[in-house]
Amino acid sequence: MTIGTTTPVLHPNDATSKPFLVTLSMDEGKEKYVSKVADTADDSSSSKGKKRFQFLISFCAALVGMQAGITLGWTSPILPYLTSEESFLPKLSESEISWISSLLALGAIAGAVPAGKVADWIGRKWAIILTVVPFTTCWLTLITATNVISVCVARFIGGIGAGAACVLVPVYIGEIAQASIRGALGAFFPLLFSSGILFSYVAGAYCSYVIFNIACCAILLPFVLSAPFMPESPMWLMQQGRQDQAAGVLSILRGSRYNIVEELAVLQDEVTRIAKASGGFKDLVWTKAGRRAAVTCVGLMCFQQLCGVDAMLFYTVHIFQAANSTIDPFLATIIIGLTEVVMTIFVATVIDRFGRKPLLLISGALMTVCLAILGYYFRLKDGGSDVSAFGWVPLTSLAFFNVVFSIGYGSVPFTVISEIFPPETKGVASSMSIVTHWSLVFAVTKLFPTMEHEMGQAATFWTFSCFTAASVAFAYFVVPETKGKTLQEIQKKLERKKVSSVKYPVEPA
Repeated sequence: MTIGTTTPVLHPNDATSKPFLVTLSMDEGKEKYVSKVADTADDSSSSKGKKRFQFLISFCAALVGMQAGITLGWTSPILPYLTSEESFLPKLSESEISWISSLLALGAIAGAVPAGKVADWIGRKWAIILTVVPFTTCWLTLITATNVISVCVARFIGGIGAGAACVLVPVYIGEIAQASIRGALGAFFPLLFSSGILFSYVAGAYCSYVIFNIACCAILLPFVLSAPFMPESPMWLMQQGRQDQAAGVLSILRGSRYNIVEELAVLQDEVTRIAKASGGFKDLVWTKAGRRAAVTCVGLMCFQQLCGVDAMLFYTVHIFQAANSTIDPFLATIIIGLTEVVMTIFVATVIDRFGRKPLLLISGALMTVCLAILGYYFRLKDGGSDVSAFGWVPLTSLAFFNVVFSIGYGSVPFTVISEIFPPETKGVASSMSIVTHWSLVFAVTKLFPTMEHEMGQAATFWTFSCFTAASVAFAYFVVPETKGKTLQEIQKKLERKKVSSVKYPVEPA
């Protein structure tokens, strides 16, 4: 059976040759092309392809994630300065402090909602490049800010870039990656995100306000210089009918000796299927695979935030000051940021070996323990007990919390988003997931000071621990394992119905 298209393909042994036409066939054409490749290329190299360039391109795209992390971690070292006597702002109220922290999340929602559609219109690459505009505007506004309104506006604009980046980068990486390394490549975004948070902690602790914001803006330069060399997503190019460019990009990403004809055939099949779908919210909820994928990703995003991680990131220095920790609050914050970066690197090396589900289970269970211990520490402190001998507990608990958070819920949800949705709904579905993420970032960071004041710190951390315990059950019963599966295999798994093991007697004829 022949697919009714003629697809331009680069010869696998000549990266510089012009595309030639190959009629793709499910039986004859594919066999002829594969046999032709076999005569001129080594089997192992043509089937596996080269992965080095995929790692490089994924790293370049994920540099935008570093900016998102910087904007997220910005408040932790800066809020103590803004509330001090040296600040250029008048004395801030508790409400103003919470707005400075949480407006980033509202901006992220505004950036995430249209990001998927923009990427469908102009391409993944250029949509990612456009995030430079809100990030640059944010830092320039903060550098020249003279009042609290300017700071709030800057935070909102920076959030637009962060929200868009969280949608666009995982989608882009998921579409350029081979299935065997998609998990490792997907970990680049949370890795650079965590690195951005660490940069904020370090630079914010030792630099002046203006120098810190200038440094944050300067971190955009590596991405601006590398962005022109990023290729467009092969999937998006096929959707635009630009098969020759898609073939060229695949040849670059996989290596000149890689057999791209089979992958092109799969992409063409996906394009044909997508053409029959509207690609909107209806396609997402009217299919079993779409509903399961949506529930999985929204649930992962909910539990990622309901553990309170971003409240701790925003108020890390404040938490250590309130705990009367024997360790310098700024140094403790840097240690926590460093542990998150190290563990994200660890996750990148094991996610394709151990799978997504086991990492989520381990992460949820151990986060529950860390938060329960931290809550008990504050219970003793607030009850008047002498906790001076246990001043190391807050740092140990929060550091280990960041370690186990990074193992699972810090990295895996972004990887799952990049691979669990079919191309026709990936834009709207990713936007929906990220909107959920940032809505909860806003809710948690805005309510965290109120929760501490009304409930007490012990009850606040115990509330978070209850949510992390629930995340274990969610990961076990709901999240599908996607390790090593192609995007098409994942969709088939989501559509699959459970077969009953009950055998019914057959009546005699």
